[in-house]
Amino acid sequence: MNLFAATIRDGAIKGVKTAAMLLKIVLPIYAAVVIIKYSPIMPFLQDLFFPAMKFFHLPGNGIVPLITGFFTDEYTTIAVMSTFDFTTAEITTIAMFVLVAHSIPVESAIAQKIGMSAAKFAVFRILSAIAVGLLVGWIGGMLG
Repeated sequence: MNLFAATIRDGAIKGVKTAAMLLKIVLPIYAAVVIIKYSPIMPFLQDLFFPAMKFFHLPGNGIVPLITGFFTDEYTTIAVMSTFDFTTAEITTIAMFVLVAHSIPVESAIAQKIGMSAAKFAVFRILSAIAVGLLVGWIGGMLG
């Protein structure tokens, strides 16, 4: 087998493995979010976080993809966002928020392994995400 065919085969195998790994994470969380969305929990979350979400120019249900992103990855956040009807500006704000602070438990554990304080690392990322979310939300609110 020539090098080109071997490269294509290896890439395809790795791609399928990566897709399977992502689906194992994304599908259960997507299902959980859909259940939450149509349960009494969603109105409770919306009411609880609505005042804070106004600062980011987000609706109360904007908290669901934000929390999901903090604990998982960007791909799961995208899946969660697709279950709601967010505007382009709201999607951008959520995406920027989560790009700054995602997978906090995993990445904090990694930071600790390399000698950083996991708590300081997590707090820094969350505060940075809040700052970015405020800025992007403010810009989106001006344009929207």
